[in-house]
Amino acid sequence: MRSFPASVCRAGRLAGAAGMLFLFTLAIPVQAAEQDELATAMRQLDQVQAALERARGAAGQSGASEPPRYFFDYPRARADLETIRDGIDRYLTPSRAQPRTTSAVNGHYRRERP
Repeated sequence: MRSFPASVCRAGRLAGAAGMLFLFTLAIPVQAAEQDELATAMRQLDQVQAALERARGAAGQSGASEPPRYFFDYPRARADLETIRDGIDRYLTPSRAQPRTTSAVNGHYRRERP
């Protein structure tokens, strides 16, 4: 087995430690950027929900003589937005170590009138 002088081993350890410190300092801005993007997504979800509420109001004021056969399921869309918002919020502010099971997003918003 070949042995290296102590100065070479010390230099290798210092280089390794410097590399780990460098990677750690890179991880902090990446995490901050991710949190900024997720906060932006939360604001956009608020805008989507407001747009859905406006659309729902417009649909209620359309004054059609006969309601259409198919209609948009606003309560289901709102519930899915809440599920997404809750998931992002739990990720940004975790309250416990283990992830919780979340409900699945439905994705089907077209319903037929009975």
